[in-house]
Amino acid sequence: MKIIADTREPDVMMVLLSALGFEVERRVITPGDYIISNECAVERKTIQDFLTSLFQGRLLDQMNRLKDAYTKPILLLEGNLAWELNGRKNPHAFWGALLKIQLDMGIPVLITMDVRQSADLLYTLARRMQREESSKPCIRHKPKLLNERDMQRFIVEGLPGVGAELSIRLLKHFKSVRRIFQASEAELRRVEGLGFVKARRITQLLDMEFKNEST
Repeated sequence: MKIIADTREPDVMMVLLSALGFEVERRVITPGDYIISNECAVERKTIQDFLTSLFQGRLLDQMNRLKDAYTKPILLLEGNLAWELNGRKNPHAFWGALLKIQLDMGIPVLITMDVRQSADLLYTLARRMQREESSKPCIRHKPKLLNERDMQRFIVEGLPGVGAELSIRLLKHFKSVRRIFQASEAELRRVEGLGFVKARRITQLLDMEFKNEST
């Protein structure tokens, strides 16, 4: 299994992940701290980091960017919750932010006691996600400069379940981005690596009517 980890994450986490059998690639990542699969990214925060981001007004923006970039975003909170909140003047702010992230934004929040538990959680999560998606993780963000070929790949990789390798196969098969978007479910399934589930998810997304949140 492979995982992409932000360069600012602690070295001890890299050691633990490698010991669990991960191929760890360290890169500067934004948003997120660990890219688990093409669809799943994890933002890891100690409880102290969470509270600092909350009171500095950065927390919800970080969560929104994570949700925009990945269809399966996860917030990982690490630390002793009882100890961290003990004696704080306004613990309700913590619970309010946690409820907003989970209930309003739909981002799951997982809590671990320490870095070792966090590594075990990431291992279990990666096994599940990479088995389901049958693809290695990649960073889903738009680079500042793209040539036309890379721009085509970037657009196609935005489709559910489509990573770097599958995007190339789709473009080689259909010859253009427009033809991919116009393809039927049966036509998509002719491409190697695109089974019934992925083809159905792609066509459902492309046919789905956009919902204006203000209405």
